[in-house]
Amino acid sequence: MIGRYAKLNVYQEIFKSSDFYRVAGGAFLIPVALLTGMVSNTGLVASLSLRDLVLIVSVALNGLPIIVDAVKGAMAREVNVDELVSIAIIACMLTGNYLEAAVVSAIMVVGALIEEAVSDSARHAIEELVEMTPATATLSRDGGEVQVKVDSIRAGDLLVVRSGETIAVDGVIRQGATSVDEAAITGESIPVSRRQGDEVFAGTTCVDGFITVEAVRVGEDSTFGKIVQMIQAAESSKTRSARIVDEYAKWFTPVILASAVLALLVTGEISRAITVLIVGCPCSFLLAGPVTTVAAISRAAKEGVLVKGGGFLETMAGADALYFDKTGTLTKGEPAVVEILPEGDRRPEDLLSMAAALETGSAHPLAHAILAKANALGCSVPVAREIQSEVGRGVFGRVGDARVDVVSSDARGETGLTTVEVRVDGELWGYLGMDDEARPEAREVIRAVEAKGLTDVRILSGDRGPAVRRLADQVGISRWHAGCKPHEKLGLIDAREGSGLIFVGDGVNDAPALKAADTGIAMGLRGSDVALETADIVLMNDRLETLPFLVDLSRRMSRTIKANIALSFGINLVAVLLGFAGVLTPILGAVAHNIGSILVVGLAASLRYAK
Repeated sequence: MIGRYAKLNVYQEIFKSSDFYRVAGGAFLIPVALLTGMVSNTGLVASLSLRDLVLIVSVALNGLPIIVDAVKGAMAREVNVDELVSIAIIACMLTGNYLEAAVVSAIMVVGALIEEAVSDSARHAIEELVEMTPATATLSRDGGEVQVKVDSIRAGDLLVVRSGETIAVDGVIRQGATSVDEAAITGESIPVSRRQGDEVFAGTTCVDGFITVEAVRVGEDSTFGKIVQMIQAAESSKTRSARIVDEYAKWFTPVILASAVLALLVTGEISRAITVLIVGCPCSFLLAGPVTTVAAISRAAKEGVLVKGGGFLETMAGADALYFDKTGTLTKGEPAVVEILPEGDRRPEDLLSMAAALETGSAHPLAHAILAKANALGCSVPVAREIQSEVGRGVFGRVGDARVDVVSSDARGETGLTTVEVRVDGELWGYLGMDDEARPEAREVIRAVEAKGLTDVRILSGDRGPAVRRLADQVGISRWHAGCKPHEKLGLIDAREGSGLIFVGDGVNDAPALKAADTGIAMGLRGSDVALETADIVLMNDRLETLPFLVDLSRRMSRTIKANIALSFGINLVAVLLGFAGVLTPILGAVAHNIGSILVVGLAASLRYAK
């Protein structure tokens, strides 16, 4: 009952719930009882006044649920913070202290509601996710449109999505074009253009336009569904600190019971023993970890970062090493022409035009790079014919009467660029150098994480040495390993000694490394299944600049958990001593207990607003 906020996957508006009305009703009966005055014979129970009966009803409303939950917890042999308060309420009732029993019950449950409201604030971003997917969608069926429940949609169904509507499934656009707000998936606030053949995801919003989407993944199988499942699972996971707290909490009940008995034996005052039972309840101690973890996960979710458990953030807080994959992680994952080197008096535009002519219509990434550069420079691209390609070598064809060869070359391999040479009728016209460009933010991110104490920063790549060296120089990393196969990356991670290692990869060929690292972080790849399932943390927006923020958030979470444990332990200890000494009455003890719990929850919830 008191720990009701611990049901982390249950979202409700606290002050509209039935619990709130019951608690408010029970609390309202206390002043009613005080105003009633003494009546010697109610006609119901001769020994009780009307005032006492009203107070007993108040206890039944607010105190009985606490006692019931305590019994359930004891029967299940679970750590339960309700036993001590239950014993105190029962002791008050048996000794005729109905007013104290009613006030203590009311204060405890009102405090629990306040704690729950603050806890809900801590996980507000997660609650928004749960409520984001629509309940119904419009299907295109038999030439018309029909409204159906989302859970009845199956793969292959065609959905009609209009401007302002939320997309209910993962799918592919079969007709139309739109701008899509993907903030729920990537954390990016700027809408992106999507057209026929592009993927769209559940939970994202059609900003404008009109599209028909073929459902591919629905419900819990959608990217959005998996995100919600993983966040809810993460809420229930426990950090190392929280597990330690749980172990110590098992000793609280017998220690506090013994203290209450001692207070009764030494002072002979039952009220002191009752106060010790109330203030000794370890609610704030048990709250220290879970609420802080939920707040941190919620804060990360606002930045488009999926954290699968608070334990991964806690591990990240102690890391001193950060290893990166190269392609798609530190680079854009898209090759681009960065050098045009014509031979003799040839113009760069002529060289590029001839190469682009043969690459027109090719699906190869290097062909896309050449065509993109030609378009960017405004080159006139002639029509090629008799085009043939040879895997691993290049493309051959004719432009006009001339034979053109665009083939791979090792002539400038020392540069680290992927180089192709262009020959026309056997004569060398020049070279095109292509590279997978570094992410523009990469260098600043490396500086930031090194400034935070992650001094062992490396690149582990399967690419050639010159290419890895070139990238390392661009982003400011001095240590790198080239030509690494997946098992070799794994070996480098296993061989490393230190306080903790973070590996950042693309979630595909880096799966072993992501699992072996103390904390594996995957680039989201627009929510790929591999990224979601392999890593401990997923950057759904592929933004490297989120890494320094995550390091700070993990350390702040760890500090907050420790501070909350110390604060709650200190408050409990002082309150028990004051209760033993008679300074605190049962009612004041209940107030002090809830103030401590609310302070702990409030400090934890502040993580949601971390910059």
